[in-house]
Amino acid sequence: MSAPAPADDPVARALADRPMHRVQVVAVVIAILLNAIDGFDVLAITFAAPGIAADWGIGPARLGLALSAGMVGMTIGSLILAPLGDRYGRRPLALVCLMLMGGGMALTATASDLTTLCLWRVVTGIGIGGMVAAANAIAAEFANERRRDFCVAAMAVGYPAGGLVGGFAVADLAVTHGWQAIFVAGGLVTLALVPVVAIALPESLAFLARAPDDKARERLEALSARIGIHPPASSPATRARSGSIAALFDARHRRLTLLLVAAYFLHILAFYFFSGWLPKAMTDLGHAAPDAIRTSALMSLGGVLGGGLLGWMAPRLGLDRLLIAAMLLTSVSFAAFAGFSGLQALQPIAFVAGVGIFGGIVGLYALLARGFPPELRVTGTGFAVGVGRGAAVLGPVIGGLLIQEGLSASIAIAIVGAASLIAAGCVATLARR
Repeated sequence: MSAPAPADDPVARALADRPMHRVQVVAVVIAILLNAIDGFDVLAITFAAPGIAADWGIGPARLGLALSAGMVGMTIGSLILAPLGDRYGRRPLALVCLMLMGGGMALTATASDLTTLCLWRVVTGIGIGGMVAAANAIAAEFANERRRDFCVAAMAVGYPAGGLVGGFAVADLAVTHGWQAIFVAGGLVTLALVPVVAIALPESLAFLARAPDDKARERLEALSARIGIHPPASSPATRARSGSIAALFDARHRRLTLLLVAAYFLHILAFYFFSGWLPKAMTDLGHAAPDAIRTSALMSLGGVLGGGLLGWMAPRLGLDRLLIAAMLLTSVSFAAFAGFSGLQALQPIAFVAGVGIFGGIVGLYALLARGFPPELRVTGTGFAVGVGRGAAVLGPVIGGLLIQEGLSASIAIAIVGAASLIAAGCVATLARR
């Protein structure tokens, strides 16, 4: 997967060895911003949850419906909206997703009951689900060969960074103006990116090269001239297969799809399990709630560093090797939780686990961008991410079942770490192709 640009991708060949032009750099920066907005929009409901519960007098069970509504929308967006990016273009998909996200966020602020709150969170989630796939393709397709994995890594790290920065930015708003202000601010910032994308983000060369009409060819030639390359050869014959989930399972792509989706699902399962049950594991061992929160924060810090490090090292050491190493590190660090109980040991372990978890997630996004051909890149990424949403539900449930059987949370974490070990095997199998 870290091989040179494929021979059947004329756009990748044209950009492979050239320094990145300003147009390409701007496109990648926009992809990072789009994913950062995604990260904030996902977490906005968690920032607002205490205020909503206090204002409406609802308990954890009903509040959980609001928290899960966005996940439902994200699954719909990943599976249904994302394929449109392969049919009609990455840029139109990004614009539609921004409007859904911005409008959904703003309208969430008008919610007066749980039903309308859940409705607008679903709408917001649909936009988020499609945007993840669009941003991944944009970052990969505007980068040259040397910087591709780093650009995808930067895009992926934008997700937790957006949640982190946005959380600090709106923390006081919730106190001074109510929980509604969080969604108003998020909606305005999201919608402000619509003109930025409309003006500064061109359609990707990879998509234009597959479009069958003369207008697309003209846009391809104009963008190629701006970047300073010869227009890549068009391949409109693949256009008919664009955006088809069924095409992911034809004879050519079935094995690739199954292994990529399995690796993503298993590793994401480990992530959601760990992030959900880490505080419980800490309190079970006798540590105070603030210590548990700081331990989770250390995991996130390790994730930002691990994701950036993997992107920087991938061109030097190979994406496959680093991704497998990150998944193995995840599994080993999970297992270490069963052998230690002191805070001085558990906090560094959580940091290392974050390096492995998020390093693996970043590597998986890069692998999805490299693995699927241009005509199925957004569809394939959306499908993998959509299936991975099931891990968000399944991970905590598995934890509850294991603990119900009498295991401690620490032992349960160690057991579920095997999911990342199996995911590493899937990646190793792909690497041997």
